[in-house]
Amino acid sequence: MEGMRTDGIPLAEHPFVAVDVETTGLAPSDGHRVCEIALLRFLRGTVIDSLVSLVNPLRPISPGASAVNGITDLMVAGAPTFPDLFPRISDFLREDPLVFHNAPFDLSFLRMEARLAGGKWPGNPVIDTLALARRTRLFREHSLSAICGQLRIGVAFHRAEADAYATGKVLLALAAGGTIDPREYRAG
Repeated sequence: MEGMRTDGIPLAEHPFVAVDVETTGLAPSDGHRVCEIALLRFLRGTVIDSLVSLVNPLRPISPGASAVNGITDLMVAGAPTFPDLFPRISDFLREDPLVFHNAPFDLSFLRMEARLAGGKWPGNPVIDTLALARRTRLFREHSLSAICGQLRIGVAFHRAEADAYATGKVLLALAAGGTIDPREYRAG
């Protein structure tokens, strides 16, 4: 892969939004909800804007989820709900590509939350660093922390802002050695 480009522009010169959510559990179909969201707009390898917030999920956070992400019911009790945040989220995203690590997981929650907020998750192009990393065949393991370790991207994990930052940096590292065809983007 050589120098990821989008429409002839090197990826680093094209704004994109790295997205991550923390949740109350593993499946929206089981009634689990978003309890933290981070949207980080990258340009030229740097975060130039962000929207980061705890989210009141209007339900308890499972002990297993809290053990992983460190977010407690007390921390989110006074936080805005997703419907409160959804207009700001939609405005923030614009039409920029959205970058996730394991996009199906995050998008399943975000689509459900958007529906519950009376709206629809935007159809921005989606890039999944998990799928890209698997395609390279360069990594023994494909968790965000394992990929970051192999790429020497040092960050903390399991909070939305840190994971979104790591995801953006992984995309940029993969871009340094490869190409993305914009036709490969899929609508979110």
